[in-house]
Amino acid sequence: MSGDFALLRRFDPSGLRETAEGWRRLSAAAEDANSQHRHRVNGPLREHWQGKDADSAFFTMESNEQKLEVVRVEAESVALVLDTVADRMEQARTNLSNALLRADEWHLPVADDGTVGLPPQTAPDRHDPDARDERQDQVQLRDQVQDRINSALTAAREASDQGARALGHLSAGVLTQIRVDGAASESAKDVQDVAKDLGLAAPYIPENKDPKQSAEWWKSLTPEQQQSYIALHPEEIGRLDGLPATVRDQANRLVVEQQLDMLKAGTPTGNTTYEEWNQQQTNLHALKEALDKKDGLDEQHQLFLLQVDAHGDGKAVVSTGNPDTADHTAVLVPGTGTTMTSTSGQIDRIGRLQDSAERADPGTKVAVISWLGYDAPEFSGSVLTPGRAEDGAEDMRRFTDGVRTAQGDHHSNLTVIGHSYGTTAVGAAAAGGQGLQADDIVAIASPGMTAPSASDLHIDPGHVWAGTAADDNISLVTGATLGPDPTLGAFGGQTLAIDTHGHSGYWDPDSESLNNQGRIIAGRRPNTVDNHRDEPPAIVPGL
Repeated sequence: MSGDFALLRRFDPSGLRETAEGWRRLSAAAEDANSQHRHRVNGPLREHWQGKDADSAFFTMESNEQKLEVVRVEAESVALVLDTVADRMEQARTNLSNALLRADEWHLPVADDGTVGLPPQTAPDRHDPDARDERQDQVQLRDQVQDRINSALTAAREASDQGARALGHLSAGVLTQIRVDGAASESAKDVQDVAKDLGLAAPYIPENKDPKQSAEWWKSLTPEQQQSYIALHPEEIGRLDGLPATVRDQANRLVVEQQLDMLKAGTPTGNTTYEEWNQQQTNLHALKEALDKKDGLDEQHQLFLLQVDAHGDGKAVVSTGNPDTADHTAVLVPGTGTTMTSTSGQIDRIGRLQDSAERADPGTKVAVISWLGYDAPEFSGSVLTPGRAEDGAEDMRRFTDGVRTAQGDHHSNLTVIGHSYGTTAVGAAAAGGQGLQADDIVAIASPGMTAPSASDLHIDPGHVWAGTAADDNISLVTGATLGPDPTLGAFGGQTLAIDTHGHSGYWDPDSESLNNQGRIIAGRRPNTVDNHRDEPPAIVPGL
């Protein structure tokens, strides 16, 4: 006890805190090095280098990038341990100092080992009734002070022991052990173990219900706290609508690395079947490969991963260009049969839309987002009902609200484009709540938007556009079960000129179909066609 008492009296938390700050700098440096490597080395090489040598090199580079992610998480965890121990030790020292102040105030001597004594008593006092009563009071006060000192020392020992156990989970062995997979997932588990050893409750992170609330919470954090949340709680941070795109991208890319590593290194647990286990791996592999191929793009065309969920068919939201700073922003909502394994094709489409909009308004920044944030229907009976669209409507509204929130005072021209059943999803979202806060809504190859008319979409009907190719088989079911045909004049919108063929040709290079979408995204007027073919011919009086 003697040594602990002396150590706690002299304890200075600055040493631990300075060390914690050093680990945070290491974590930030690892993240920066990883980002630089992806954008300046791995990404550019993937555009041109192929073959066995390339495969071997990319395997090694990805391994190095993963190690940097592990260092980032482990270093941030070390910083958390050191800061937590410093806070608890400082509180214990404060409690000890307060106890010693009480001892001094009550004239109670304290020995070098922390033992509290009583003031000296003269022989006559021992026989004086009043003195005996006073002595009893002194004994009670001594016991109070001793309890406070003992409690402070116990708290300090517990903090030290907890810190030692927590640090025991964090070792360079996670990088040096011979293994193919498992390091990234182990670092994620280490975060949980550290919190458990320290007895930390789950930190407050807003539910993903109000983008404005999430944004205000994020802004209230210090840069160091934000860095810690991204590294230690990436899944929770990555899903929050309203946070900056750069933040969500950092968090969600870490989620992909950790989850994919966990799936590759382990086996199904709980109620997860091998089929579901394999499907999650397939989903994440497809997403990661699609992202890796574009890592060499310039800053204005970089990809941002804004949402990821590998369960089932998978959900992924990817933007080309930063929607927070873009002059023009578009959200493309895909339709039937779209899954996370379709990410590469969706990225190609948003890339073409971005190019088209940039041609329509040269010199401006354009961001286009692929929003697979709902469970798109399979080629089954679900495609004939509005159920999937209605299920995803609130999520879509919250996402576009989040886009506006993250932009702050910078108000980008926002266009929401639906394709096929995606138009049904867009219609359901736009017709509910406060709508999508969009400047324009575009329905491409729509089977119906659930809404009776363009005026029901919380937008100027003059900014609702629809177009379907003449030979697109979607026209066989348009207007049947999902609402009226939005290309008809009776719907109240405007009809785009379409020159492409089939159900998937709307993004063909140099086509009028693509150019018209680009013009709308850029705030320009597209070419339209007469849409009154559904109305009876006018009757001219006298004829």
